[in-house]
Amino acid sequence: MQSNTHVLTTFAIVTPVAYMTNDMDMLGVCGLLIGTVLPDIDEPNSYIGRRIPILPHILKKTFGHRGMTHTLIATILFATLASMIPNSFTEMLATGYFFHLAEDTFSMTGIKWLAPFSQKTLAFKLYSTGKTTETIIMFLMLICLCLEYWFILAQPFINV
Repeated sequence: MQSNTHVLTTFAIVTPVAYMTNDMDMLGVCGLLIGTVLPDIDEPNSYIGRRIPILPHILKKTFGHRGMTHTLIATILFATLASMIPNSFTEMLATGYFFHLAEDTFSMTGIKWLAPFSQKTLAFKLYSTGKTTETIIMFLMLICLCLEYWFILAQPFINV
């Protein structure tokens, strides 16, 4: 999944929960945004990979794309960080990271959640990255997000 689809999908999922729990501030939005694109730091041509010199090349050469940055271990590390430094940024960073991996699980290639302990790939094969199926998902998530924000912004006018 490309970064724009990851961001739209994650925000479409998280926005209603954040609104209902009143648990999102600008620091949290920044954490969610960074966490959503961070796992692709192992791909030099990704959105985040193009902005950070050298590290993406090292990670890709060492682990490959969707290698160690796309595992349960990496997710647990960010969840541990969020529990050790509890604030909206770290909590949403871990949330965005998890959702990125969950979204990649629906791609044709999937991810190896349990690497390095198991090389079994989990793939629900719903879409191909950069293909029409991903574009459809992106537009559906954009529509969902627009409807969610319309509902949130219209809320004061709807209550009687």
